Amino acid sequence: MIDLRSDTVTQPTPDMLKAMCAAPLGDDVLGDDPSVHALEEMIADIMGTETALFVPSGTMSNQIAIWLQTAKGTAIAIEQNAHIYHYEASAPALLSGVRMKPILGDRGVMNSKELQKAFPPDDPHFSPITMVCLEDTANKGGGTVYPMDTIKKIHSIARAHNTAFHLDGARLFNAVVASGISAKERTKFFDTISICFSKGLGAPVGSALCMPKSMKRDAIRIRKMLGGGMRQSGLLAAAAQYAVKYNIQKIEQDHHNTRIFALGLSETEIHVQAPQTNMVYFSHPNAHTFAERLKERGLWVLALNSDTIRAVFHLGITEREAHEAVHIVKDSLKDQP
Repeated sequence: MIDLRSDTVTQPTPDMLKAMCAAPLGDDVLGDDPSVHALEEMIADIMGTETALFVPSGTMSNQIAIWLQTAKGTAIAIEQNAHIYHYEASAPALLSGVRMKPILGDRGVMNSKELQKAFPPDDPHFSPITMVCLEDTANKGGGTVYPMDTIKKIHSIARAHNTAFHLDGARLFNAVVASGISAKERTKFFDTISICFSKGLGAPVGSALCMPKSMKRDAIRIRKMLGGGMRQSGLLAAAAQYAVKYNIQKIEQDHHNTRIFALGLSETEIHVQAPQTNMVYFSHPNAHTFAERLKERGLWVLALNSDTIRAVFHLGITEREAHEAVHIVKDSLKDQP
């Protein structure tokens, strides 16, 4: 089965498993797991932040950032197709008491002019915006890379309104590879940065919230409140360390395989959104039925709604399988009733 449902489906490689088994361990809830400390120092250095906190998931990382930097009864400005808005179960409202104000964008990239218009007047009838959130790459946008000029413009608007600036960088390293701009450079304008190790990097579990040292103690407390304290989590941190050391360099192959698949589909009647990173969004009038037909033939993709299908490439997919996936789609189109 060629599994293109998500880049979260990767399995630990034998070398990653060896690194996990060899990891020195402690109790991270008590603050003495050396492998967790090493990972946090490594990712903070890469991001150019003072510190970082290892957490179980990207959702938890995002929600800790929101909790830390907002106030109840306020709002966060977020692009209309962002992961936090669609796929984190309204957690900002429940956990932080903030509402989400969706901002128009293009392929997941927030429109800075629309953001500027979204800030309400200083009036007790309105909830002030206390945070602006971006997602790079933008999942529902098709893996879109944020242009640096757009990030700079939005940062200037956020600062002019004295709001926090958070990055959901679940697939940041895809943006780094596609743009050729370092992680430190791409993230230098943000107050907090969420990084996921279990997507394009191929680790089994885990994310990190990168931030100033002044936030870390409260971040640890919130992680505890959310049930995210883990004991011998150095096993997972070692997998994440391995992923950062060895798998970033493999992302370009994922992007190459993505382009092979998109090009192949473009030779059919299917409408394909040109990929920028590791995702291909394509249309079919009966997406759920067609996705089931593809699965029966050995290609597992994700039907997002009645007419849109997503395929995500990752380090578990070879170039040969990318070509094979094209053939499966073409053959399935021929056999449609």
